[in-house]
Amino acid sequence: MNNGKTTVILTINKLIIGGAEQQFLELVKGLDKTRFNTIVVTIYPGGELEEEVRNIPGIEYICLNRKGKYNFITLITIFRLLRKKHADVIQPFLTPATFFTLLPAVIIRTPLKIVTERGSSRKKIGRGYSLYLRIEDLLARFANLVVPNSASGKDYLITRGIKSEHISVVYNGINIQRLIPSPADVIRIRDILGLSENMKVVGISASLFALKDHDTFLRAAQIISKTMPHVKYLILGDGPLRQNLEQMARELDIESKVIFAGNQTEVSPYLAVFDIACLCSKEPEGCSNSILEAMALEKPVVATNRGGNVELVEDGKTGSLVPVQNPKALANAILALLNNPEQAIEMGRRGKEKVTREFSLERMVRNYETLYEENLQKKRVN
Repeated sequence: MNNGKTTVILTINKLIIGGAEQQFLELVKGLDKTRFNTIVVTIYPGGELEEEVRNIPGIEYICLNRKGKYNFITLITIFRLLRKKHADVIQPFLTPATFFTLLPAVIIRTPLKIVTERGSSRKKIGRGYSLYLRIEDLLARFANLVVPNSASGKDYLITRGIKSEHISVVYNGINIQRLIPSPADVIRIRDILGLSENMKVVGISASLFALKDHDTFLRAAQIISKTMPHVKYLILGDGPLRQNLEQMARELDIESKVIFAGNQTEVSPYLAVFDIACLCSKEPEGCSNSILEAMALEKPVVATNRGGNVELVEDGKTGSLVPVQNPKALANAILALLNNPEQAIEMGRRGKEKVTREFSLERMVRNYETLYEENLQKKRVN
């Protein structure tokens, strides 16, 4: 400890826009700076969230500026950093930050080593990435805690050989006040997007990667368009599949109905124009920020019945759960809500109540602070 405080080092690859990165940012902001020396370490420079992190009062920001995928000097740099800062807690987010952080922490015997697991599946193309994951699974045996953000994630960790007693679930937290947009901002975004006041909007907020399965979203949009031709479909997020998805919208003859809005640092006014929010991931999610944010803005959610989605969306109460890669089922669930706006409004109201009660930012930060203090205390006693 330094100056009576606990020194916590939080590491991440890069401060881009993403679900894990947003939770990382909120944790860094929320930690009690009177009790915790908070140090943020990024492996790579840049990202849309970097400036915001740099400007957080009471933290130290360090970028390691890793050059190239074969540069392993990062391991030595982190080793030296852990010693210099006398870290009490080390907690990485995402791969390969977990590898580069955890290996030096194990060698130097940092008192509390926490692995942060963001999902409930690890399917990703690439030999290098797969190798990192295998090594991280081995290193996780030497961690004091592994923290998933859903019960589904905990179950998956157990299948990977992590002992249940070493797993603590901490659900994501949402800053509801940050999400509430001004009416003027919502009107401005509707104007920018060319949405008339009464136009119905079905939206999805997710990075444009294969696991999010935007294909199914577009195919469902085509089905809906046959009976409700004036509905618009708003896609928030960006990624390597954007051109493919734009081409698919043209081939499905719904190009004029689909709006690709890209990444947005201020997402709330865009979410506010949704009438219905979707998430049709074909791989298990952990605790989805996009679902929580939509629920916080009183939007009914239609999501696939995989992973942590079933812990957030109460089927028939706060939204609907549908099978994976089933455009017809997705379309039918959306149509049911479009045709019954009173039910949609009630689902949205219940969703906000659930988020406020169970997924507040304050609760998430408090849970992490408790994990740090209680586990460090156990180590001192032992």
